[in-house]
Parts: sequence; C-alpha cells; structure tokens
Amino acid sequence: MNRLLRKNISAWQIGGYAVAMLVGLVIVLVALQFYRDVAGAFGADGQDELVGARNLVISKPVGLKSTLTGKTPGFSPEDIADIESQPWAGKVAPFQAADFRVWAGVDFGGRNLSTSLFFESLPDDVVDVDLSKWTFDPSQPEIPILISKDYLTLYNMGFAPSGGMPVVSQDMLGSIPLTVRLSGNGRSEVFPARIVGFSSWLNTVAVPQRFMDWAHGRFGGDDVPQPSRLVVEVADGADPTVNDFMAHRGYEVAGPQADLGRAAYFLRVVTSVIAGVGGVIALLALGILLLSLFLLVQKNRRTISTLLLLGYSCRAVSAGYIRLLAVVNSCVLVLACAAVLLVRGLWTAPLSVVGLEPSSVFPTIAAAVAVMLVVTAVNIVVVRRLVGGCFRA
Repeated sequence: MNRLLRKNISAWQIGGYAVAMLVGLVIVLVALQFYRDVAGAFGADGQDELVGARNLVISKPVGLKSTLTGKTPGFSPEDIADIESQPWAGKVAPFQAADFRVWAGVDFGGRNLSTSLFFESLPDDVVDVDLSKWTFDPSQPEIPILISKDYLTLYNMGFAPSGGMPVVSQDMLGSIPLTVRLSGNGRSEVFPARIVGFSSWLNTVAVPQRFMDWAHGRFGGDDVPQPSRLVVEVADGADPTVNDFMAHRGYEVAGPQADLGRAAYFLRVVTSVIAGVGGVIALLALGILLLSLFLLVQKNRRTISTLLLLGYSCRAVSAGYIRLLAVVNSCVLVLACAAVLLVRGLWTAPLSVVGLEPSSVFPTIAAAVAVMLVVTAVNIVVVRRLVGGCFRA
C-alpha cells in the first residue's frame, strides 16, 4: 500500500519544501539567539536584562531660578503621581538628601584624611547591596555606606597618583573603618562607619533609610525637602515612550540609560525584522508543502478511494504520508540546530573579547523543536483531512 501511494510523490516538491523551511527556520533561530546573546551588553550590575526592567535615575535640570534661590529643584507629590501613572512605570523611589552637615575621616597609611561629604538614602529594596549589612541600630550606631564605583575609580586613577596616595581595591576599602561627624540642629556627634558596597548605577553616597530618618530627627530641620532625584523602575528598558515622556517633561536621565534604551529598541526592531523575514519564508514553505499535498492526493484520489472502500482506515492510509513528513521535518530540525550552532560561533569570540558571556543555546533549540512540532501537527491534520475527503467524494 505504501509503495502504491508513493508512486506519484515528487522528490523535487518535498526537497523544495525542506530547503525553504530550513532557510526560514535558521533565520528565525539565528535572530533569536543573536538577540539573546547581545542583550547582555545592555545589562549592568544591579540591573535586569535588556528585555526586562531597568532602573532610571531622573532629576530636574538646574535653571536660573534655582541658581538665584539656591534651592535644588525637587519633585512634588504631583510630579511623582504623574510618573507612577504612566503605563511603563513601576515603582518610583525618591532620594532623600541629608539636610545636615557630614564630615568623613579615615586614618589611611598613617595619614589622616578628612573631607566634607553628603548622604542620600533610598528604600532598602532599591539599593544593590547585601541587605544583611544594610542595617542601622541607634544603640550600636555604625553607619553602613554604599558608594558609587565611579568614585573609587576617580580616586585610584586621578587623586591617588597626583597626591602620592596608594591605590585601593573594593575589598580593602570596605575593610577600612571610617569616622563620620554629623552636625546640625545645635548638635555635633561622631559615629563609626564602614563602606559595605559599591554600586555601578547609583551615583551617590547612600545610607540606609532607617539611619536617615533617625539622623534627620536628631540633626535635621523641621521640614523634609522635596526629593531632587527619583529612581524609576521601567517595565521595558527598550520602550521608546520612556524617552519621549522624559523629554516632554524636561527631566534629565543620569548616565547612559537613555542611549541604552534607544540602542535596545533598535536592536529589538532589527532582530524582529530579521525574524519576521525568516517566519515569512517558513510560512511560504509550509504553503508550498500543503499545495503539494493537495496535488498529490488529487493524483492518487482513485487509489485512495479504492483503499478506503476495501476497508483500510483513514489513519492507515495517511500513515505513509505522515511518516514521510515526520522524517523530513526531523531532518530540517537537526540541520537547523546545527546551522545555528555553526553561525553562533561567528559572534561568540568578539563578544567574549568585550567581556560578554553568550547565553545558553538550549532555549533557542527548544523554540525550534516547538516550531517543528506545530508544523508536523499541521501536516498531520491536513493529510488526514485530504485523505478523508477522497472517501466522502
């Protein structure tokens, strides 16, 4: 029966379908894997990947009015509510700046160094630090401090060489005890402090919110100033409406986050277009196969009808065609996965040079398996309907 049904099968038609499906599937999978590998370039410590959330630090520009009044422009409750109402905005966390004087000193290499400093606080779930170290107890008042990595880099690359000071690592600086003097509201007290973390995206000297609340009640004034900066969690770091909103409101975005958003959006568009082209090719290949199956069944209509009248079931008559298509689809799947692994090697070396580790290829292979399972299921349904149609006719 199988030899009889395969008599009119065109190897050229099956081969054309296989080649077209292979090309389309490879394009889709290569675009997907490239997107996943390159997306890591837009991440940062304390930040999610490109396709996920991103924390933006925004502020208002300092204008002539602020210069004349001596007040830093802040965000009113209405401004914060406006940001929170945007569809792309998640949590909005304000910076709270200390309104008391801060001096920090350290005994480093036999030399006593001191400088005027500033403190800002943020909610604990925003800072990228070990929360077990991010605590403050007024009965044992050691102040944990989080600073920007850029500050340490500026010291090591600029101040240390010019001042004849030794360079220090993060671990070394974290082990050095500090002395902090707080003054305000008619009081002046000295507290021990220690640097417990370094942030790559928070450009500040941060302390726990609990300490800031305690210190403000002891050394600060009666009024809490409006926050001059906000951390805004953006649901999609590549959403172009975020930049449009910031530009329309006149807000400034600290660091290269805006440029990263534009680059991420461009990467998403390019990969979507490439994957779309591959998807169209794959759909055209599937259409070619369905047309070939229709023509094949029409050629074998008399033979199929006779077999069905002799008592062969529709499932048995269709089995030969289904096995053939399953073999062809399996070969396409294996070749597509091999092609992705081969093409992927073209960009893994350049990415490793800039310190990026390529992502796992297994999700891409799983996507390929899922696509071919769907295609095979469609083939099975179409073949059985065409065969059953011969009996009804």
